[in-house]
Amino acid sequence: MSEPSWHGRSLRTPRQDFAVLADPPLPAALDVAKHNHAALAGDFNLQGRTLAQMRAWTREEVLSAARDYTAELLNATASPDGAGEPDLTAASTADLLFVAGHQPALYHPGVWAKNFAVHEMAMRTGGMSLNLSVDTDLMSSNSIRVPVQSGGAEPRIERVPFDADRPRGPWEENAILDRSLFESFGERVCDKMAEWQVNPLLREQWPYAVRASQKSPLLKDCLIASRLRLERRWGVTNLELPISRMCELDPFLWFAGHILAHLPRFVAVHNEVLAEFRQVNHIRSKTHPVPELKSKGDCHEAPFWVWRKGDSVRSRVFARQEGREIVLSDGKAEFARLRLSPGCDACCAVEVLRKLPEQGIRFRARALTTTLFSRLCLADLFVHGIGGAKYDEMTDRIMCRFLGVTPPGFLTLTASLYLPLTEKGSVSTEDETRRVRLLRELRWNADRHLASTGDAEARELIAQKSALLSAMTASSAIPQSDQASHARPFRQPTGNFERFRQMQDINHRLAEKAASLTTDASDELSQIRRRLATHSLLHDREFAFSLYPEDKLRQLMGSLYDGNR
Repeated sequence: MSEPSWHGRSLRTPRQDFAVLADPPLPAALDVAKHNHAALAGDFNLQGRTLAQMRAWTREEVLSAARDYTAELLNATASPDGAGEPDLTAASTADLLFVAGHQPALYHPGVWAKNFAVHEMAMRTGGMSLNLSVDTDLMSSNSIRVPVQSGGAEPRIERVPFDADRPRGPWEENAILDRSLFESFGERVCDKMAEWQVNPLLREQWPYAVRASQKSPLLKDCLIASRLRLERRWGVTNLELPISRMCELDPFLWFAGHILAHLPRFVAVHNEVLAEFRQVNHIRSKTHPVPELKSKGDCHEAPFWVWRKGDSVRSRVFARQEGREIVLSDGKAEFARLRLSPGCDACCAVEVLRKLPEQGIRFRARALTTTLFSRLCLADLFVHGIGGAKYDEMTDRIMCRFLGVTPPGFLTLTASLYLPLTEKGSVSTEDETRRVRLLRELRWNADRHLASTGDAEARELIAQKSALLSAMTASSAIPQSDQASHARPFRQPTGNFERFRQMQDINHRLAEKAASLTTDASDELSQIRRRLATHSLLHDREFAFSLYPEDKLRQLMGSLYDGNR
């Protein structure tokens, strides 16, 4: 077993249009997947099951559930005549499996690129591809950011809602509240994008979302279904599964049982690794990237969430060992008792956890637990964005120290794509720098810009300034042999001090003469800064992929396999 050093890959978001960050590049990532596939077929014990057994079991259950869910969504978005019905051929669990994941939101093209990457790698290896929708995360917004321009006004960002406001709760619990707002979303956004002469992909996407809403009221199902149908149109055949469904499968519950059975040691390792991560990355916050897991006596915080159906607030899970049982609570009330200890298998614990949904109880993984399980028990290659890759520096070390497993390699992939929005002329930071320098000169050296004017008073002031400069230069030219006798530390010679005051007065009067030039330069600087702000606003890589024209998205996704840093 080898643990990676803390000072690993330095990853930066690509800034150029169509730029791709793939670390390692996709062709090399195929070799990483093959190596992981062989290396993870070990006999490490997880509550009576070897890692090889866990992986086979997990893949069988997860892929079966993913085929069912994918079929539900594709059927929900199929055309009325039945065309486009899903053909989900079962693949062998021995094949390479490429996995990506993200919230079921309308995210930017760099996130969507992961779905195309896993599909491409699966096609090139005869393997499978899966996207995990993290619907257990909190739904942070019911709108997307849309660039807007009207008349001659400066462009601005407007938030366009796809549903009514609500308390901030997990994606999996959020149903459509305002159907008219939801159904009109596509038309409202497309009208705003028409001002830019952009035909967004949303025009094709949103009818699928509306069609899916006739079968499921859940926002996440509608958004996932609309994206999935687009991907099928483009030849991408990934399976799809929400994390909420994965967390109710027996293999995940068995894995959760292993963590709970060894929770005191897991908490110690987690907090040790977290402290090192903060030290290496110079982080002082006590909540970033995650809070410590708490312990009080024999009660320990576990890396899971729990809530009851309909709740908008998730609670932390706490566990304590009582004889041969582990008692689970949300910090206030007990919600399960598991017959489980470090030395026994997890069969009885799985039976209890499996029944929680019937009681309206949601037992869910936190982010770290999700990636631990996905990378160790499911994927041959997991694909992260930059944020997830940084976070998994912790996960790698927890795998090493808690599980005694060499962490499998993963792929970090993202891309940058900009909306094709028209700006009024080009501008750069160099233009801003030149105007700032000009304003400074007009304040202190206006003579440089007034010498050619017909103003007689200005010419006289410039001549006086020139004479003063000559006098000051001559008086400061002290012979080398006389320097010691003339040295007066920290004081100007009296003559030059008076000349200096005269120079300030002349500069002030020249600046007044250049007032019109100063006003023009100041106005130009303000205009340049507004245009720079507009440029920054319009060149934002994090606009939802749904706002982009289809041809530009296709061009990016078609270049991923050859993309590099």
